[in-house]
Amino acid sequence: MPDPDSDEEKPDEAKEPSENPDLGIPQDEPEGEGEEEGELDDFQLFEQEAGTTAEAAAKSRWEQRKDRKARKRKIITVCIICAVFAMVVAAGGIATSRFGGGLFSWFGNAVDSDYSGPGYGSVDFTINPGEGTGQIAQGLVKAGIVASVNGFENAVESGNDSQALQPGTFALKYKMSSSEVISIITDPSKAMGMLVFTSAMRASDMIPTLLKYTSWTKQQIEAALNGGGKGILPASAQGSFEGWLQPGTYDPKSYQNIDGLLKAMVDARISELNSLGVPTGAQREKVLKIASIIGQEVNQEQYYGKVSRVIYNRLAQHMVLGMDSVIAYGFGVQAKNLTESMLTDASNPYNDRLHQGLPPTPISNPGPEMIKAAMNPTPGNWIYFVTVNLDTGETYFTDSEQQFQAYKAQYEKWQAANPSV
Repeated sequence: MPDPDSDEEKPDEAKEPSENPDLGIPQDEPEGEGEEEGELDDFQLFEQEAGTTAEAAAKSRWEQRKDRKARKRKIITVCIICAVFAMVVAAGGIATSRFGGGLFSWFGNAVDSDYSGPGYGSVDFTINPGEGTGQIAQGLVKAGIVASVNGFENAVESGNDSQALQPGTFALKYKMSSSEVISIITDPSKAMGMLVFTSAMRASDMIPTLLKYTSWTKQQIEAALNGGGKGILPASAQGSFEGWLQPGTYDPKSYQNIDGLLKAMVDARISELNSLGVPTGAQREKVLKIASIIGQEVNQEQYYGKVSRVIYNRLAQHMVLGMDSVIAYGFGVQAKNLTESMLTDASNPYNDRLHQGLPPTPISNPGPEMIKAAMNPTPGNWIYFVTVNLDTGETYFTDSEQQFQAYKAQYEKWQAANPSV
């Protein structure tokens, strides 16, 4: 029987390497005191288990069992980590699908998801001037209105609506389809808090909106509009803002005063006139006058060039223009509200039944197609035109006064059947 106090090494009591108590990592022992080799690769482990290396042969069964258990613990740990990560990803995808608008939107909105319904509840959403499709999409997703950024951007692109998106505050709903949102935010009339200035409007038509959304008084606004526009208008405008205000959507709250807004509108107008190649000086004012009449007389672009030709033909023949829209502007009313006494009032400088030539100023703020027509009238010898149906805008042109009277009778018949129009 071996002596228990003998110095001979006992196989079942092999010394183990010391461990760092904080990190749990085996530490190297001094050379000659049970130093272990580094971690074995797969091939070495195979050799070890097959008993083909000297080191494996020297190892005790206890050490081999310990190595196998360590490897098994590593595998189990890796599996647990992978499982936990998968659950986190799944939970994140579900959460963003419910609250952010689409599966995997947690990783950048990779899926082009969209809501199918008209939505529920109500939420006011503001689009600031200058914001692009991407910024708008991110805001809509954050507000819970659309399902995903990509879904909204694709809907805008497919409908070619990127240039039609309007600044302003819009009344929307939660979980709306992208197409329904786009139908609202491309409609200037639905923009709350904004000045939507159209080609059909006169300068004075902006006053109610400005009073509603700014702290400016009516007196301040009217004083600016009627003050001659010094430092804002070009000399060819002759002190009148009419015709020189660019149609568009403006945020009046972003300007310190009415002059700031008017300057922005005039600068935008001058920029457009330059881009359209409109001659400068007195010719530019003439083009604006003719274009403004075109826009008030017909509402179909197909007739713009013909109306322009009628105006030029009448001017060339030294005839009065006889346009009711011009007379109505002088009285500050709509053409349908003209009375017989107004039509015969010579004191109105805009009464073009009595005064020859173009009116003193433009009578509206025409859009680009009207301006183009004013510069390039359709060839023809027409002297008269009559819109016989105000609903459809159907308009007839002629150089015969007899035919003109027949068209006029046709319009009067339609008007009698539609007294509310």
